[in-house]
Amino acid sequence: MPMMDGYEETRLIRMEEKSYGVHIPVIVLTAAMAEEEKTIGAGMDFHSSKPLDVPKLLQIIHSLDRK
Repeated sequence: MPMMDGYEETRLIRMEEKSYGVHIPVIVLTAAMAEEEKTIGAGMDFHSSKPLDVPKLLQIIHSLDRK
């Protein structure tokens, strides 16, 4: 994203959600697992590292569907 990164975007989404009383799930795919703490701190719901693990992604999506 040219104007902001995913962390800042997630923070803005979380602030906007408060106005509407909703929660939008945010799933992040990063190059390193070391960033997991940073993603959770930014308000992202789930973190996965590259390469994409399709079964893990499907598990995350199914867990969101149960909420």
